[in-house]
Amino acid sequence: MLLPTPTVRRFLLLGLMLASLIALADGIARHELQRATSVMAFAGGGGSDE
Repeated sequence: MLLPTPTVRRFLLLGLMLASLIALADGIARHELQRATSVMAFAGGGGSDE
């Protein structure tokens, strides 16, 4: 009992699209975290020179 080829292709494309969206969201989150960390380090370093 094999699945029809269009169904397999559809699920494969859906899985690849989902994986790429997750990778994109992960990349954006990492970039935002790095940016926020660098901003906090810059703000924290400026106030301790007294």
